[in-house]
Amino acid sequence: MDLSARQCDNCHTSLQGDFCHQCGQEKKSYIRNVSGVVTEFFGEFSNWDTRVWRTLVPLWFRPGFLSRRYVQGHRVPYVPPLRLYLFTSIIAFLLFAQLMPESVGTVNIPKDNAQLAADGITAEQAESISGLLSGINEGVKKQGPTDNDLMFLSDDDKDIFYTKLDAITANPKLAINKFFSLAPQMMFGLLPLFALLLKLLYIRSERYYTEHLIVALHSHSFILQFSVLYLALQALAAVSWPWLVPPIEWLATATLIWIPTYLLLCQKFYYQQSWGKTLLKFWLTSSLYNILFMSAIVGLIILSILWS
Repeated sequence: MDLSARQCDNCHTSLQGDFCHQCGQEKKSYIRNVSGVVTEFFGEFSNWDTRVWRTLVPLWFRPGFLSRRYVQGHRVPYVPPLRLYLFTSIIAFLLFAQLMPESVGTVNIPKDNAQLAADGITAEQAESISGLLSGINEGVKKQGPTDNDLMFLSDDDKDIFYTKLDAITANPKLAINKFFSLAPQMMFGLLPLFALLLKLLYIRSERYYTEHLIVALHSHSFILQFSVLYLALQALAAVSWPWLVPPIEWLATATLIWIPTYLLLCQKFYYQQSWGKTLLKFWLTSSLYNILFMSAIVGLIILSILWS
């Protein structure tokens, strides 16, 4: 018997199974023919697909369940939180990019906030962004931002900003495309800040920061997915038969209502505090996060103009 067959290829420790108990490496060769690689790919894909459905159903309808299961050690049956968020973000923003209009004459405000909803934004945030974009639209038509609005930019950057602002006035689509291409990075950057807010508000719970980050990842994955659902329903209502429009619009409204309701229930069921404390901390979390979110939006709009 070939002894090397039962030794770890990395540290040469004698194996008791398929994995080395010393370094953790699997006894498996990744150098094989194409047919073997293809077979393994579809096998892994099928297994991952099963985990997806086990993950999505509780993610949509059982607030806080996945986060509790993960921190309790039940991880194998579900898609890991970070992978779930990254996969969701990629799909959501690809769909959003496909649904953007081909030509834009002015800075259009999304009808019923449908487009903003696809960006993982709640109804309240979408209203704020709509107002912000309206203000920018009016400012562009008049004279643009004043120097006081751009105090954090150097004189050279201000000149560049005003030059590009003139070009964007003629074709706002340039800045809008750049804005939504940068939005995923912005959302990903806000995740640890959201988790930090939860850590500060629930500091007496003695939970690790990572436990709050798990909640943030699951919450943002849910927001993105239901925002895409809302956008899809709005698009479906625009092309459906007249008799089908009312129930679709009702379902779209229910989707928007479920997003903040879900987030509230998630905090309640995950942290297991009284309704009074949960409502207060949910209000604080939402308020502080909205301030961070809108500040990031303003910065992203300026970067979109500078980089377009």
